[in-house]
Amino acid sequence: MDESVRSGRPLDLTAAAAALKRGEFSSADLVNQALDRIERLNPRLCALSDVTADTARREAARADRRRARGVPRGPLSGIPVAVKDIIDTTPAVCSSGLDFLSDYRPESDAKVVRQLRRAGAVIVGVSASDPGAFGVRTAAVTHPQAPERTVGGSSGGSGAVLAADLAFAALGSDTGGSIRIPAACCAVAGLKPTRGRVSLEGVRPLVWSLDHVGPMTRSVRDLASVQPVLDPRYRRSAPADHQRSVRVGHAPEYYRDANPAVQAGFHSALEACRDLGAEIVEVGLPEPDSVIGIHGIIFCAESAAYHRSAFADRWDDYPPLVRRFLGYADDHTGADYVAAMRRREELTRGVEALFDEIDILMMPTLPVPAPRRDTETLTLAGREHEFTLAMVRYTCLFDHTGHPVVAMPVEVIGPGVAVSAQVVAPLGRDAAAVDFAQRLEKAMGLRIDYDVRA
Repeated sequence: MDESVRSGRPLDLTAAAAALKRGEFSSADLVNQALDRIERLNPRLCALSDVTADTARREAARADRRRARGVPRGPLSGIPVAVKDIIDTTPAVCSSGLDFLSDYRPESDAKVVRQLRRAGAVIVGVSASDPGAFGVRTAAVTHPQAPERTVGGSSGGSGAVLAADLAFAALGSDTGGSIRIPAACCAVAGLKPTRGRVSLEGVRPLVWSLDHVGPMTRSVRDLASVQPVLDPRYRRSAPADHQRSVRVGHAPEYYRDANPAVQAGFHSALEACRDLGAEIVEVGLPEPDSVIGIHGIIFCAESAAYHRSAFADRWDDYPPLVRRFLGYADDHTGADYVAAMRRREELTRGVEALFDEIDILMMPTLPVPAPRRDTETLTLAGREHEFTLAMVRYTCLFDHTGHPVVAMPVEVIGPGVAVSAQVVAPLGRDAAAVDFAQRLEKAMGLRIDYDVRA
């Protein structure tokens, strides 16, 4: 049995908020329990790169005083939350995983952090990321349930925070899949919102035209509690007709190189959609290799433009992976970049046009379950792929098109490890994606083992 269940602590945010409202415990109780777990587990997991215990306790006490006085409470009042360390969060060190920023303490909070705090959230710390948010494995972080496997990245710390029950929600960022990949590897849920719906003010850039910020939680239903705090327009994006049968599209050719476990788990999710009364429709998507091609050009050009300008004298201080990515920018011309951007517009129109025939689009999040943490290449359908490109293979398309996507576990593989599926909705219909994913979550009834074994 999960430790949080034994101790009486609810497993997800929704249950915790309801119990706080009923007065079953105080916010101070909840936060102190989170901080105790952090003190005990984080030295081994390294999920949080900095802990803000003193301010968290003060915020929890403030939430309890407001509750005692009957002051109207925000939707996250008294709930422990973590924030990825590329997002300015006071008074934490927000190093973005870069050693030469290890003394950077922002003077003010990013807009999304201000929104969380206005909603009553208690920030317990900042979660570790890959250096500069480059990469998909957050190597410094240990998987709480399966220490031999990667937690994914670059929001790997946020995924591990949730899987270790150190907070009820965490913010991540997604440029090629960096919310959805760790959500998949850590068997939690994550939302990459419609591009532009969540502020990037106070967020360290990676690729300005691809960067998204969004929530990660242990259940899909919790996403619906956090996202309205970050996006005031969220509720207006809900589906208008809950009675009509939902048309769910999938593209078998798109994920044909997924390994057998992923194929089986994803098809179980499609069967669950049928059980919900959905009509399953086959659709076409561009070949993942063609998307990877333009992703690499845009990613490297824009990340190099930022880092070479912001830290021109720190080249030797970057880790090899980051220098390699930044160096790739020199392999392409401005004309290559323009052509890639034009191709992106075509991809966006093509994906959006699918929603004339379907309501929801689904595919696996990753072509494999969470790989070993030391993996350098992945073999898919007999073909070897570089690790990073294999991990973003099914995800990066939607950073380019900007569509809202929920990543959610759909079949348990082992302790803390599951097959993950993406649920995609039309542009601006973020609540439609979360709504359907929540229905699917309820129908599948998975129980994820979050006992910490690391």
